[in-house]
Amino acid sequence: MNGINVTIERAAPERLPEIREVFLDSALYDHYFTREGRLDDILSTAVAKGDLWLAVDSRNEVVGAMQVELTGFFGAFPYLALLGVKKRFRGMGVGHTLLQVYEGVARAMGYRKTSLLVSSFNPRAKALYQSMGYRKVGYVPDAILPGLDENIMVKTL
Repeated sequence: MNGINVTIERAAPERLPEIREVFLDSALYDHYFTREGRLDDILSTAVAKGDLWLAVDSRNEVVGAMQVELTGFFGAFPYLALLGVKKRFRGMGVGHTLLQVYEGVARAMGYRKTSLLVSSFNPRAKALYQSMGYRKVGYVPDAILPGLDENIMVKTL
């Protein structure tokens, strides 16, 4: 893995077009966001709620993004609702850094666990999560759309 130094910051509305680019050219986009406006609606709502975080490189380019819902797992602990890394920055540690920030925020707020879903069509993401200590605790067939299954993963901090 070739590392890249990034700064993590909360997303601002004026960066929405750049944030959208993070998710283009990905399996996640191809499976969940082809309906016109779906991704934009999710990102806009997350920015307005303060739930969207960015990974920005030294040139101020948005290279990754994550949506964190702090009480998203049944109100018990944080849920990572969305994570993406711009295609040319994948494999450089951006996702790892975003996950570390997610976990750090959860710890700082006193949570003992974090959670996420990973799609069955995304083995690379599942491998990343497992390498960072997430374990599969459940499986939801047809979770969001028919034919798209999700693995529930949890990490004890």
